Order: sequence, then C-alpha cells, then structure tokens
Amino acid sequence: MHIVFGGAFNPPTKAHLNIIKKLMSTFEGSHVLLLPVGDDYKKPELIEFHHRLTMLKLMTSKMEQVTVSELESNRGYQGTLSILDALSYVYDNLHFVIGADNLYGFHKWIKYKELLSKYPFIIMTRKNGITEEEAEAMFKDIKHHFIFIEFDEDISSTDVRTNKTDQKNALTQEVYQYIRKNHLYEEPKNV
Repeated sequence: MHIVFGGAFNPPTKAHLNIIKKLMSTFEGSHVLLLPVGDDYKKPELIEFHHRLTMLKLMTSKMEQVTVSELESNRGYQGTLSILDALSYVYDNLHFVIGADNLYGFHKWIKYKELLSKYPFIIMTRKNGITEEEAEAMFKDIKHHFIFIEFDEDISSTDVRTNKTDQKNALTQEVYQYIRKNHLYEEPKNV
C-alpha cells in the first residue's frame, strides 16, 4: 500500500510526524509518500517550497518507508485527482490521507466525485469531530471508500507560525533549528 499524505507542511510539526507513525503502524509494510503543495497553491503565509521540502526531509530522514515528493514543486496546481493520477503511474494501491474536518468543504475540491470514486481515503478523525456515521452520510450518494483512523493530537502549523514560544515543543529539533537558522516565520522588521 502506498499512502499519499499531502499538505502545506508550513511548517511540518510533530503532529504530522505522529500521523506518519500512526499510518505506518496501522498499515504495516506500507510506504508513506509526503506531498507538499507547490508555491502556486494560494495559501496565506506559505513559505517557499524548497524550505518546506527540506524540513520534511529533515523530519523523516531516519524513516525508510517515507518518501518526500517534489512533484508539485513546479507543476502548477491542478488538484488532488490530477496528482494522484500522475502518481499512479509510479505507485500502485494508492490511498489518500485527509483530516476529517476537510470533508466539510470537500465538495469544493476539483473533480471531487471522480476523486472519491477512484481512490480510497484514509480519514483521520478526532474526538468531538465529525463521526464515521456523519462522514458516510455526507457522501452516501457518491461512490467512495473510507478507512477511519482516530488521531487526536492538537498541534497546528498555524499556531506554530504565530506563537514562537511553542515552536520548540511542537517541532522536531531538526525542523526547529532549520527554521531558526533560516529566519523563517519571523515578524518583518520595521525599517
């Protein structure tokens, strides 16, 4: 099984790392492919792709079953279906990971019905979040295959970017040092 875990990873946190570990322990022998979005993905405060790529590689350097993909570095954002189709030429048995909260706006994703019908989704759920029953009901009229995994860790990349005091606890040592060395997520200095 090849598990595609996409995201901004802006920055990659210990929560991302723990999701990877959870996936690898739940699906023994699987391969996790990390897929950071390219620079053209319009998201506020998104730092350059090469920084996010390097931080992911630093965070997972000792994990043999994890690959960090550069596929979206200069491809131009075309949506998840397009990227999974491209990956399917290289990898078989693809599964895509998302947080359960993403299901609320999933109908806005590019070609979402085809995406759901073509690839199995691993849904990371949280306590007091959307339930399996609610998720299944939301997509009852669309062919889909969901696998639910409970994961309840409260670390947010947004919080890490804005609250510098929590960075050391929320990031691996390698990522933390890289951020400091490259002066990432710092407040602009008034001149």
